[in-house]
Amino acid sequence: MSTSVATATEQTLPISRVVPTQAPPLRWRVLAIAAIVVAAFNARTAVTAVGAALPELRAALGLGTAAVAVLTALPCLCIAATTFLVPFLRRRMGTMTSAVVFLGVLMAGQAVRIAHGQWLLLAGTVLACCAIGGLQVLLPAVCQQVGGPHAAALTTLSASVIGAGAATATATTPWLTEIGGWRTGLGFWILPVVAALLLWSPLSQSSAARTPAPTISRGRRSLLRSARAWYLTMFMGLQSLQALSLLSWQPVLLRTTGIGPGHAAALSAGTLVVSIVSSAIITASCYRNARYIGTWMVLTTGSGGIGLLGLLVAPNSEPVLWAGLLGVGMSALAPAMAAIPAHTTGSGETTRLSAMTQGYGYLLAALGPALMGALTDVATTTDWALTALLFFSLVQFLFASLAARRPHDLHAADLEWSTMR
Repeated sequence: MSTSVATATEQTLPISRVVPTQAPPLRWRVLAIAAIVVAAFNARTAVTAVGAALPELRAALGLGTAAVAVLTALPCLCIAATTFLVPFLRRRMGTMTSAVVFLGVLMAGQAVRIAHGQWLLLAGTVLACCAIGGLQVLLPAVCQQVGGPHAAALTTLSASVIGAGAATATATTPWLTEIGGWRTGLGFWILPVVAALLLWSPLSQSSAARTPAPTISRGRRSLLRSARAWYLTMFMGLQSLQALSLLSWQPVLLRTTGIGPGHAAALSAGTLVVSIVSSAIITASCYRNARYIGTWMVLTTGSGGIGLLGLLVAPNSEPVLWAGLLGVGMSALAPAMAAIPAHTTGSGETTRLSAMTQGYGYLLAALGPALMGALTDVATTTDWALTALLFFSLVQFLFASLAARRPHDLHAADLEWSTMR
């Protein structure tokens, strides 16, 4: 692992200026955008489907508390571990071919885990989550290669589709499980992976995919010395911590405040819907002007913080408003993903920054659900859990404000870092 981490972050990175070349054919770009959308849809379904089918899994396989804890903790840890390997794989195989490999691993992992047995379920989940980690790192680089001046907007679109895929799997997996059992509920999500492979396989063989834009080297810098890279990493980690904590614990937190089970489920679903709509609005805004990315980082974080504060001090007064604000806060993934290509000048550097922000970010995010569970078990109310989330929201707001400052140059912040130290 140490070698992989060094590959992703500690090695010096070329600062490049992309030389304008002939644009790829329109047909190739349309196919690439479709492939990005379908791949992004698959970037959460394998994870959220397990949570939605967890009661049936426990009953069928006899999963104990320890096995459930491992199963729910695996996604963040596997995603974080894989992200550090992606820059190395991309240099060896190329961006598009690497995406095909990760999609193949994702399909294999989902097939393995529907075989009978706890160990195969865990092994398949590990494979699937590792593949998801690789796809998430590659998506910003592919968006930059395909989108050109609209790379940030295309990356934001992919983040919106990630949320839509997660919501779709959460909503439909219980219904699929009721019809055909837990194997049907989990196995169904192999189909969109097959669709993604059908799009990506010819894309990876095209000449446009194999011929990246040439670059002119202008020096070398280390990502670990870039203050702005760390701002983006902390923002990515904290927004993921908030989102994963709410996805896992929002219904429980709402019910503890006195809201009924049905109302709590409806509010949680409404939060997801608002996050999808908000992400779509952010996508349109970033398409018009990528300079709005920093503004959206601040606004989404502030909205989520107000929603948490409302749940803490007046949970029963305006629960719909608080749920809506939390949904806006959960859409912070969109500007977080868009900021990656917006701060880099080539697909190689984009991949490395993506590996750093998501690798370290998901290691931090893994603490969220575990901390929520511990605080909920220890305390008789949800005040401690909500207070912890509110504290993380304030820290996230700080890093959002720092990352939003101009100039939006990844390495221009090196001097800021030296001054701060």
